[in-house]
Amino acid sequence: MLVFEENLFGIPECELDLAKLFPDKKERLRFDGKLQSFLASDPTNSEIYFLKRDALRYYTESFISNNNDGRPPLLLLLGNPASHSTAAGMCFAFEGSRREHRFWKALRETELLDFLPEQIDPNHNYRELNNLRKQALLNLDYISPFRVGIAVFYSMPSPASDQKWSGVNGLRRLLGQRALNIIAAEEEKRIARILDVFMKQAGGIIVFQRDAYNNLISQDSLPYSLNLALQGSLIGKYKRDSRIPLVGSPPTRRLHGESSMAAFRKCKDFIINSTMLD
Repeated sequence: MLVFEENLFGIPECELDLAKLFPDKKERLRFDGKLQSFLASDPTNSEIYFLKRDALRYYTESFISNNNDGRPPLLLLLGNPASHSTAAGMCFAFEGSRREHRFWKALRETELLDFLPEQIDPNHNYRELNNLRKQALLNLDYISPFRVGIAVFYSMPSPASDQKWSGVNGLRRLLGQRALNIIAAEEEKRIARILDVFMKQAGGIIVFQRDAYNNLISQDSLPYSLNLALQGSLIGKYKRDSRIPLVGSPPTRRLHGESSMAAFRKCKDFIINSTMLD
């Protein structure tokens, strides 16, 4: 039903079989009607979505290098990509009027991930900076206690600036809860394949979105709670390997202000302590 272009760093391609996802004709017609509005909500959707009969092809984001320099692996797992970032070829390509996204600032301020001076040089335009950061993630050429991978739980991008269609809630509006649940099961298998390769040694996962967290935690872990995430106290274990800690961070849109940053720092410190880093 959902086929992924595996083992490609950066912007891999996916294909969704709509006939299998929507076997009921009425449900498919409702989806087709909403799809047109969804695609029209952001001009960059035309660059990343391609529909041919029952095959909906689209590009997604996965920045997980096959290189290994001995640092413990850390997966940063987001909800789903933003259309404009996928079209730009780099996650969190920019926000607002091409300014640096708060996500990179949060990683830098918590010392979880910092790029080298030339990779954040303000003399570069945002396209150059995106490419430098992409290459840094591929080559592990950055400052961090971890070997960092960045992925999304739901592979389908959605517009960041359109309130109706943005984020995972936009996908839920487009697909409906039944179809989204089916897709979530396929996405969880994809994440498991990623972790089988990426996390062969001690490491951890920081999750930034409710569905991603709830689909990956073990049965004896706490279910998602925004309040706990905002306190840096949403701590669980990965359901396929209880040795891997899984922490729920404040959502990326909240990564500003002292309290959210303090919570995010607690997430980072917990993973460091769990992996017994010096």
